[in-house]
Amino acid sequence: MEDIFGKPQVRTISGLTHNRSLGLLLEMLFLLGIGTVAILLHARLRTPINIPGHHGIEFMALLMFGRMSSSLRFASTISSLGIGLLLLFPVFGFTDPMMGFNYMLPGLFLDLYYQMGGPLNKKTWFLAIIAGLSYLTVPFSRYITFSSTGYIYSAFIKHGVLTPFFTFFLFGLSGGILGTGASKFFNKLLSKLSN
Repeated sequence: MEDIFGKPQVRTISGLTHNRSLGLLLEMLFLLGIGTVAILLHARLRTPINIPGHHGIEFMALLMFGRMSSSLRFASTISSLGIGLLLLFPVFGFTDPMMGFNYMLPGLFLDLYYQMGGPLNKKTWFLAIIAGLSYLTVPFSRYITFSSTGYIYSAFIKHGVLTPFFTFFLFGLSGGILGTGASKFFNKLLSKLSN
């Protein structure tokens, strides 16, 4: 880039740092937005499916898309903060007092499993399994709350104890496949556009 006199500008370390800081800020805002969209979809999509965990498809797809799109070590945790921040406002009609905590756990565990995965992080089947296991933290947390406080979750009453665990895992796994596929598709698309 040239200055007003037509001479090339000298790159400084402070300018480079400023650009990196701006990029990091934008990436963090993107991840917070992913978490916000994930919980907004969960609140507003009222599908008549009576299967526990069916929102795991879009929820884990968005979290996995954010995880795969970011180079930050704790990308899904940042998305979980977006979930927690949005759930501080009791305007969505959720009656679960532990809703914020329950839906922040999948992002935390997704990052944990992703960091432990090492070279397997490139495999779609591995990413789908860790998405399913991460979304499985929601019924585990609910069951602990149910058994320790007596707070009644309707999924355990309607479907028994085992069915919510199974369905949450399957829907989380499906969301992981969808999010991984979307991330790979957009990465290929961006690489073609940049060439």
